[in-house]
Amino acid sequence: MTKYSNDFKVKIISEYLVGAGSTFLHHKYHIPGHDTVLKWMHQYQSNGSVGFKNREKRSEYASNFKLEVLKWMKENHSSLNETANHFNISTSSTIYQWDRRFQARGLDGLRTKRGRPPMGKRKKSDPTNQVKRNKKVEEPFESDQQRLKDLEKENKLLRIENEYLKKLEALVRQREQHERNKRK
Repeated sequence: MTKYSNDFKVKIISEYLVGAGSTFLHHKYHIPGHDTVLKWMHQYQSNGSVGFKNREKRSEYASNFKLEVLKWMKENHSSLNETANHFNISTSSTIYQWDRRFQARGLDGLRTKRGRPPMGKRKKSDPTNQVKRNKKVEEPFESDQQRLKDLEKENKLLRIENEYLKKLEALVRQREQHERNKRK
């Protein structure tokens, strides 16, 4: 169950569009923060009132889709919220988790299923289970071609990220130089 109904959200958006500010609406209706009002506004702009519909089942996303989302976010220099709205993903924290896992483990991080894997039924005293637990299990890739494609995608995404960081560093240097010149 959601805290706010779709009708309530549409009412808030209509007041916002008439000219009421997000801070005013957040105080008037006791909404936790003005950023919630802005989030609803962006959802409405991207998907209309359909964007407010609750999802009955949490979606499972393929690793290729996750990679495309992260690639789009980097290429367009978009925020997590903008990216979530663009791809109609329920929360921006989902994309944040994908990005964290991709940074930590690469494409394998995007392949992992959410939640804790099942423990299964095993006895603690069984020595064969101890050996199985200590042995590293490697999942085979679909094919060498798929692995190559995945590595190429990862390489391209890393190049994009590298270019982004270089441009960001250049902008910071330019800003610092501008501030030094202003002081003189």
